[in-house]
Amino acid sequence: MTSIEKAPTNSPNKTNASFTIGAFIVGAIALVFVALLFFSGGRLFTHKERVIMYFVGSVQGLQIGAPIKLKGVVLGEVTDIQINFQNDDKSITTPQTIITAVTAELVMKRINRQGANAKGEFFNEAIQNGLRAQLNFQSFLTGLLYIELDFYPKTPVVLYQLQNEYRELPTIATEFEEISKIVQEIDFKGLVKNLDHLATQATVIIDSGVIEKTLGDFARAANSVETTANSVNQLVKKLDGTRMQADTFLKQLNTKMPQVADAMTHTLEKINLAAGSINNTFSEDAPLLNQLNITLEDMSRSAQAFRNLSETLEQQPESLLRGKNSTVKEK
Repeated sequence: MTSIEKAPTNSPNKTNASFTIGAFIVGAIALVFVALLFFSGGRLFTHKERVIMYFVGSVQGLQIGAPIKLKGVVLGEVTDIQINFQNDDKSITTPQTIITAVTAELVMKRINRQGANAKGEFFNEAIQNGLRAQLNFQSFLTGLLYIELDFYPKTPVVLYQLQNEYRELPTIATEFEEISKIVQEIDFKGLVKNLDHLATQATVIIDSGVIEKTLGDFARAANSVETTANSVNQLVKKLDGTRMQADTFLKQLNTKMPQVADAMTHTLEKINLAAGSINNTFSEDAPLLNQLNITLEDMSRSAQAFRNLSETLEQQPESLLRGKNSTVKEK
């Protein structure tokens, strides 16, 4: 029989295979490391500030990995979400006793202050100036939430201080949370009961015929209103006709006013001329007045002569027969 020789234990083929497997493992680890660097966006070795925020009520829609934004800039993401029950005498089912603790990591190099990266102490002053965290919707369709950081100076600083390991950021309720609280406080059973009672009363009223009578009265009232409206419309039409006549009269008056004004001006000019003529006629140096004065003087002298004649005839009637001279001689 032919004997079979065994290959040496440390053969070159086995050494090459071990080297290949080791190189493959090292390459895979290097690729994983590069992938981590790539997908982390360089945040793997950046300084991060871990903060915690407490929200009262439900945080439905908030997930681990949800972004945290300040003025639209993503500063970090949610890393943990826990429910905390306060230790008091109230029931754990009371909404005020349930607080959700949300832990997040913030990349501090994304916050610059006076040209340098902000540090953790930055939040102390920011909180005093109104920095608050609140829940907002990423999308109304999906219902996913994110945490929005913004400044609300007029809101109080509420810190629960349930642990001192992380920095706590105060929170405020959003409008959606306020609406949810209002909806939770609505007594839907009482509302349904009142609606049922209202429907019963409405049925009773409909069966009593009051609505039909009211509708009839309303129809009659509507007819009366329509009649009154027609009368008012006729009155308005008459007023419109009167107004149109008044407008026509005013237009005619405006048209004839220039002619009337010209006639009055011509008449005034004639009156002025007549007045001027009268003034000239009756002025002190007017010929007519001089002639009248002379005539009046002659008439005055004639009257004086006639008066003297009358006195003479009254005293000596015979002078009419003898003459004035004979009478004087006899005397």
